[in-house]
Amino acid sequence: MSSSPRKSETVTVTFKTKWLWLFLGIVLSLLAVSPVVYSALPSTSAAPAGGGSSSGSSGSSGGPSATPNCGNPCVIVIKNSLFGTVQPIIVKSGTTVTWKNEDDTSHTSTSDTPGIWDSGIFNPGKSYSVTFNSTGTFTYHCNVHPMTGTIVVVS
Repeated sequence: MSSSPRKSETVTVTFKTKWLWLFLGIVLSLLAVSPVVYSALPSTSAAPAGGGSSSGSSGSSGGPSATPNCGNPCVIVIKNSLFGTVQPIIVKSGTTVTWKNEDDTSHTSTSDTPGIWDSGIFNPGKSYSVTFNSTGTFTYHCNVHPMTGTIVVVS
């Protein structure tokens, strides 16, 4: 008779352990997809950009007559999982923009419009450059983290 409570106790512990593992699995799954869900949300810094169209954007943050706020070459320092400290970056046509990874993790610089540019993953201490020869508004993101940025190219 003494073996019966022990068996019941073992079943209860096993049952509780299974629920604990299930709960832990759900929490870890949610944490794993949260950057993807977060990056799919609209970004306030990218809203005036017009979704990567090359026609320029309206408002004071980067129409065709906007004043450049980054020289040639333009260096965007990636630090603390941010693309620089100013958004949008406004440059003149013909400017070479360099993303310099000074963070302690790998990043990408990838155009929101497929085929324009994609750095691939570049590690801390590495850089990636693109020369912008046509005017327009170019939004971009990091494929690894929920980071976004905008480059406005003016004539």
